[in-house]
Amino acid sequence: MTNIIIDSNIIVRYPQILGLRIPNINFIIPLEVISELNIRSEKRGAAYDVRLDLIEKAIKEGTISIINSDGPTLAKYNRLLYNNRLSSVDIALLAGAIEFKNKNQQVKIATLDKIVIDIAEQYDIQVLSKNEILNFLSEFNDDGLKKESIEHLILNYENTETKTFLKGLSIGIITCLIGIILYNNIELIISKINIWGTIIMILLVGICLFIFREKQRLSYGFFEFFVGVGAIIILFIPNNFNYQKLQFTLDFNLKLLGGLYIMVRGQDNIIKAIKDTKIGIIIKDKFGIGI
Repeated sequence: MTNIIIDSNIIVRYPQILGLRIPNINFIIPLEVISELNIRSEKRGAAYDVRLDLIEKAIKEGTISIINSDGPTLAKYNRLLYNNRLSSVDIALLAGAIEFKNKNQQVKIATLDKIVIDIAEQYDIQVLSKNEILNFLSEFNDDGLKKESIEHLILNYENTETKTFLKGLSIGIITCLIGIILYNNIELIISKINIWGTIIMILLVGICLFIFREKQRLSYGFFEFFVGVGAIIILFIPNNFNYQKLQFTLDFNLKLLGGLYIMVRGQDNIIKAIKDTKIGIIIKDKFGIGI
């Protein structure tokens, strides 16, 4: 029997691992991973992480086991693995693996965290390669699934996550188009209201945009990015995009930097909105972007 201890980033990127049924393989999640998923959901304003429901269902169906290292054990390995860059989850992963190894049981860690991988190698603990993970995932059975099965719930979750991303993009584009319509008709709108009406309207727009960002950060991020792109395009329109006619005056350069800044802020909001999703983990893994 090989024990595979799963990190939170694996659950986020490869949720299908929760529904695998492979002979002689025991998939294990440290309790600290569940706590971390909970904390992450609270930080992004969600009531709880939907993946916790998947884990609970997987435990009931026997595809996942939970380990809970006691306080003294964690304290011992916390001293042994003293490193300021290690989180409580990292300690739990490594401590669990060392405990299994000390009992002469086969154990591997499934993680994308390069720090954990490096320290695991120092203690001669095997880490699943990406190819090994993908080979495991090829065993995921999605044929003739019962509606209540863990496999069915995982597929529903992955479809919902994709739809949420596309919905955020769509809302961002629609909001940007509405902004363009309002911008093109701003003189007509202002002519219909007095100066105080204009001031109140601007204040309300600012408040609504703030609420929009807090409630729909992904959509707001796309909206902000497209606004930045539009602001830069508008700079080039008077010269018909003729580079030779451009005059890089202080005013032009400041507006150009302003457009770029808005684009960067938009991308920052997008990354923050997707950091705990499969897309966010892939971006972090490939480009080192996000936290």
